[in-house]
Amino acid sequence: MGKSCIGCGKAMGGMLGAYGVKLLYGEVCLTCNKKLSRIPSHEFLTPTQIKDVISGRVQPGDVRVATEFVHPGGGGTQTKQMSPAEEIRQYKELLDEGVITQEEFDTVKKRLMQI
Repeated sequence: MGKSCIGCGKAMGGMLGAYGVKLLYGEVCLTCNKKLSRIPSHEFLTPTQIKDVISGRVQPGDVRVATEFVHPGGGGTQTKQMSPAEEIRQYKELLDEGVITQEEFDTVKKRLMQI
């Protein structure tokens, strides 16, 4: 059984899985990603926030990125008060698990290193 978009619930897939875009909390279809791309830091939105934007219940400019990060694997809540090195390690684990893409990891790493 294929994956479903966390935004609109549409089935995603294809032989190479090329019809979805990975975000920190899950995957969205290319249609939803176009709607989310107008929102700064959209890859850090929760599934509920993504659904609200896709459905039109919330304007893209009104969405705020959560101040806490909940590991998708159930690792608990961690505040963003950790050092940049610790946070980079956390995102590296997500990259290794396939939760985020190399491009997303590089973006976060540059932001944390203030490059």
